[in-house]
Amino acid sequence: MHARARPRSTFNVQRSTFFLLAFSALLALPARAQVAAGTVLDEVVAVVADEPVLASEVTALAATVAEGGEVTDEVWSRALDEIVAQLVLIARAQQDTTIVVTEDQVDQQLDARIAQLARQAGGQAQLEAYYGMPVEEIRVRFRDDVRRQLLAQQYQSRRLREVTITPSEVRAWFATIPEDQVPEVPELVRVAHVVKAPAPSEAAREAARTLAEALRDSVLAGQATIEDLARRHTDDRASAARGGLYEDVNVRDLVPEFGIVAGTLEPGGLSQVFETTFGYHVMRLNARQGDVISFNHILIQVDADDLDPADAIAALTVLRDSVVVHGVPFEAIARRHSEDPYSAGRGGYLADEAGSRDLQLDLLGQDWQATLDTLDVGEVSMPAAVALTDGSPAWHIVLLQRRTPPHRLSPDSDYALLSQYALRDKQARVLNEWVRDLRRTVYVEIKTDRYVGERESG
Repeated sequence: MHARARPRSTFNVQRSTFFLLAFSALLALPARAQVAAGTVLDEVVAVVADEPVLASEVTALAATVAEGGEVTDEVWSRALDEIVAQLVLIARAQQDTTIVVTEDQVDQQLDARIAQLARQAGGQAQLEAYYGMPVEEIRVRFRDDVRRQLLAQQYQSRRLREVTITPSEVRAWFATIPEDQVPEVPELVRVAHVVKAPAPSEAAREAARTLAEALRDSVLAGQATIEDLARRHTDDRASAARGGLYEDVNVRDLVPEFGIVAGTLEPGGLSQVFETTFGYHVMRLNARQGDVISFNHILIQVDADDLDPADAIAALTVLRDSVVVHGVPFEAIARRHSEDPYSAGRGGYLADEAGSRDLQLDLLGQDWQATLDTLDVGEVSMPAAVALTDGSPAWHIVLLQRRTPPHRLSPDSDYALLSQYALRDKQARVLNEWVRDLRRTVYVEIKTDRYVGERESG
């Protein structure tokens, strides 16, 4: 669980043609995939190296940045600048042989971004309908974009790591804010939690197992092949189009249960139904050469919406007693028992993207607010339901470590927050100047009269 803590005000950190904001937005979504599949290719408004930029891409980014406001020619031109800047960074990053992006990194980013897009679209089916293709094809379509953007991100990060800020710079930056524009900082909290995920209900588990066994029986009876059944029924979307086929896989790369079952089969053998953390499987081993195997499988996942929180609540109740009654440190309980990968290693404490633990209460969500409203500083809540960062349901106990009431932003009480803003502003200015210099080394041609910025090219 992450949250951003920032003051609400008309005051905004200068972003030097909002480069950091726009570049982050473009990295969160493949920039070259802003236009839905099937859209007629419209006017080319710029060329960077050999990459065309479409007017619809610029309009999409401008509308996102404008957040519902008017997309003026100035806003549109700034959006074009940011897409050009990203492509300039990509072009230069591709020339830097010291930057390496692995396939695992690409896979992780693809998984995260597709999951985010699916949540925004209302589910995987809606995402597939929007793009007019299955998720597997979306992954293929966006894979090269993600790889290039990761290259650019690493290239940019190298430059930003060199940018630091001193206390005197922070105070000087704050002094530039007019007195009547110093914002109000909303209520802030420091919190930690211990998370337990509710288990699927026994009925849901039984339903998944029963279906897997029925599919296995159909294969044994010769009524259908495992390939046909995998295409129609498997929940492993990555292999569905291939009939559940995986080739030349090292058993060490599989979850232990899968590797163990594979070790009991001869080529051509069909397994019994077996369970892993992903669900219930039926596997046919096709070939084995040492530790490398080829196989087809069908995965039937347990219905994630049919959950029984009883065990999670009971476990959290015991853990809360360990803290409240027996004095076990909350941090030790979180590190040992929490199932939230984002916070467990920090002793359960939450932090925002910049590492600050002072979080804006009204950005934490209704579940958090309802729980924190019952607590005084230093208290631990009873088990309560919560949605995690990825949207998955869970239960947790919460420690309220600090509560800071609303107040005017001040260098004395909010130095950490101010230093974040001042550093971001300095990074934006440095990055903007750096990209402006890089732009002169890459061919850039602006091809639209709507653009109101500089038209220099490399």
